[in-house]
Amino acid sequence: MKPLFSVIIPSLNEEKFLPRLLSDLQNQKLKNFEIIVIDACSSDNTIKNILRFKQTLPLRIFKAKRHNVSFSRNFGAEKAKGEYLVFLDADVQIYSSFIKNLNKAVNNNKGLLFIPRTVPDEKDQQMEVIFRIVSFLTEMSQYVGKPFSNGGSMVVEKNFFNRIGRFDEKLFLAEDHNLIQRAQLWGVRAKFLNHLKIKFSLRRMKKEGKLEAFYKYLVATAYILIKGDIKKEIFDYQMGGAEYKKLKNKISFTDNMNNYSKIIKEFFSKLLSS
Repeated sequence: MKPLFSVIIPSLNEEKFLPRLLSDLQNQKLKNFEIIVIDACSSDNTIKNILRFKQTLPLRIFKAKRHNVSFSRNFGAEKAKGEYLVFLDADVQIYSSFIKNLNKAVNNNKGLLFIPRTVPDEKDQQMEVIFRIVSFLTEMSQYVGKPFSNGGSMVVEKNFFNRIGRFDEKLFLAEDHNLIQRAQLWGVRAKFLNHLKIKFSLRRMKKEGKLEAFYKYLVATAYILIKGDIKKEIFDYQMGGAEYKKLKNKISFTDNMNNYSKIIKEFFSKLLSS
């Protein structure tokens, strides 16, 4: 039977996090989906650790030679059999009712593009407030000229995804925002699903520190609003799970505040003058 959803997961050295997500998919109340993992030639035990799931899940695994998340997502979309493409990052978690709620949302809304709500994957009061604010701004942005995504996790009708040109593989960052904005040019506004939650990993913030991570998000957002698509490397941004084997807070939220304030001011000055 043809699945309604194709869950597409790019991976690179995700031996710890990807099995966790596959376990969540194993526990789904509704099973009308397939899973496609596109692994960018991981050097750790990613493949070994997920092979066991092939016994209990409709899982297909492909290898991609390029370390490019947009390429991996597009590659997965080419292999997909489902009507809707569900893009998930390898380090997220989902609730057991995720597919069931998504199925209900798709049937009720009859839309082409959906954005789930993200919540932090750990109990952190400060982060919970920030995530609520980000979700609100993301939802409101769908009604303006430059809508934003809520991260790489989204749901797109397959034919529409191909029609608008898929993810742009030339971008350094923010390929998710770019797709949402191109969809709006086609007259399609993304539907923000508050009740469909995805647990977003805080591992980057643990590794880099909250302040540095927020600095990068701020810079990326400002660049998109002022200059447009991010086609060049504007700061260091590592992909893959290898960078997060030893997670600990590197920088507290208040550390080096003056230093980062100066860096942000200098960046905005250069951005506005160029």
